[in-house]
Amino acid sequence: MRLLALFAVAIAGLGSGVQMPLQAFVAQTSVDEKKPEEKKPEGESRVAEPNKPEQGEKRPRIEKSEADRKAAMEFATQHHPELARLLEQLEKSRPNEFARAIRDLNKQLQQLEITREKNPTRYDAQLESWKLESQIRVLTARWSLSRDAELETQIRGLLKQRREAKMAQLKADKERLLEQQRKIDEQLTALSDPMDSQVDKEWEQLAKKAGNPKNSGKKASGAPVAADKK
Repeated sequence: MRLLALFAVAIAGLGSGVQMPLQAFVAQTSVDEKKPEEKKPEGESRVAEPNKPEQGEKRPRIEKSEADRKAAMEFATQHHPELARLLEQLEKSRPNEFARAIRDLNKQLQQLEITREKNPTRYDAQLESWKLESQIRVLTARWSLSRDAELETQIRGLLKQRREAKMAQLKADKERLLEQQRKIDEQLTALSDPMDSQVDKEWEQLAKKAGNPKNSGKKASGAPVAADKK
């Protein structure tokens, strides 16, 4: 049970991006476990449970809640099976915290989908970063209970992988920016050619598109003279 409590806080940190010190939520959990659970009136429990539908809007909220749960659980099962198992246990023992974890996980899913749509080349790196972060948090929650040396070794290995992945991403970003710089330099070089010749070329292109010959100005000025002679 205590592992699930630690896990619930760790998941909240994962979803919100808040780096809560491990000692802080271990202490918080210890205090919570000493407090006897209070029975709340039925009306209060409805307010406390975010997934409980209000009257008049039952179906939309229930359907959305179930869709969010399904999407989050499928994502966790595919990319971090241990996370999915802990979520299932959390749902049975701490439904309110499970609901918060699902909301936070869905926020992460939405961010990843935005990355997939706007910048597909970064999606795989972002997904790998999420997986490493999730594994680190879950294993750290386990280690906080056992101080197991093997778990520490695993966590250290994941921390190293996270740093290497971040370095690889930064190098890729640097190469992308350098490529953009090279293209800009090429454009600057092209624009630095003699200005008059570049302007002449642009004018010729504009004149052709407009359907006017190069000496259209001379012909236009001569037309009124011919009319006067008549």
